[in-house]
Amino acid sequence: MKNKRPLIIFGIAALLILTCFILLRSNKSPHNWTENYKEGSKEPYGTFVVKELLDAYFPKKSFNEINSSLAGKLSTDSLGGTNNYVFVGEGLYMDTSDVNTLLEFVESGNNAFISSRTIPYDLMFYVYYTECDNNYWDDYKTMKDSSITLDMLHKDLREEPGIEYKYFYNKGVGSYRWQYIDSVYFCDQAYSFVELGVINDSLINFAKIPYGEGTFYLHTTPLSFSNIQMIDPKGLNYATKVFSHLSEGDIYWDNHSRVRESIGRRRNQNSNGGGPRQISSEGPLKYILSQAPLAWAWYTALGLGLLYLLFRAKRTQRSIPVLEENKNTSLDFISTIGSLYFIQNDHRKLCLQKMRLFLSFIRERYLMNTNIADEAFFKRLSAKSEVPMNVIEQIFSFHNNINGSSFISEQTLIEFHMEMDKFYKNCK
Repeated sequence: MKNKRPLIIFGIAALLILTCFILLRSNKSPHNWTENYKEGSKEPYGTFVVKELLDAYFPKKSFNEINSSLAGKLSTDSLGGTNNYVFVGEGLYMDTSDVNTLLEFVESGNNAFISSRTIPYDLMFYVYYTECDNNYWDDYKTMKDSSITLDMLHKDLREEPGIEYKYFYNKGVGSYRWQYIDSVYFCDQAYSFVELGVINDSLINFAKIPYGEGTFYLHTTPLSFSNIQMIDPKGLNYATKVFSHLSEGDIYWDNHSRVRESIGRRRNQNSNGGGPRQISSEGPLKYILSQAPLAWAWYTALGLGLLYLLFRAKRTQRSIPVLEENKNTSLDFISTIGSLYFIQNDHRKLCLQKMRLFLSFIRERYLMNTNIADEAFFKRLSAKSEVPMNVIEQIFSFHNNINGSSFISEQTLIEFHMEMDKFYKNCK
């Protein structure tokens, strides 16, 4: 059975991996449904179509792609006409240099169109500097639904009813978090937000705010400019109406500043020390599961981990440690002392030590009391050791003589040793 265990484990692992492969293959779509908003991507949520639209929007003007920091890429000279900065993505990441460059660009009379689900607090700190009723900027608000309608507020651009947008994912329609600008940021002050477009006829998703000689256009629904929405004539019509607010001039398309929404919001939390903290709903696991190769690796690792727990969780007997044999150190001590006496030619003490060793041997081996050495003791010891009784009596006789003498010759030591040797060789 033990030899078959590795084969069983291998079979279960192979079955599990095959099952995961079948499930992943059955759910796999030919398209990548991740919101990447990349201008070169023709996937559902790329921005290839809208980039081509803007590239041809002003035929006599240039279309410029920004692939690095904004500093040095945006022209602040508007004498030749008003230029346009355009960004479409989930989130916008700007360092201090980028923020200052964009502010300078707009302040000199140009436009900045930003369509994102979150916007840097570092930028809005300067753009929304005239607070309405002391309502400080706290990023876009969120509503959750599977579909919405978008429309413009200007009577010449408005359509009845609005254009419906759904969040398509893989093979169906899913729930989605749609962003909008809170109404508290709109007031009658000269430099406050101006409503341009709405979600479901009530929530503002498109607004403008003057800054210096130019204008910031903020749009909270970048999904409406993705490829899957732009291939619909209604979606293309809506995008055309939104971009009609741009001035005829050069367009600067920002490829550099695009980040995930979660990163943008986290940067806002770090920047806005007094603002409320929000927990991002997008964790590492959600991203892993959204990517087929990573999901495949995750499920494989999870399956192998479960197999390991399944087969290793069984109780196994602990290895029994090898115990060393108990040693009678007292006997070793007596033997050592005896050797010392022999070296010193003290035959009497050596004989007495050998007798102590002999009595200790009898106590440990035969469990007999050696305090009284009478005839009964000799008989019992002879019976247990199977040594003739006369040998035992001779040993004890030698001991009595030695114990009563003050000097023992070497010959007596040898005879005493030989009698003991007979006992040790013949005892059972």
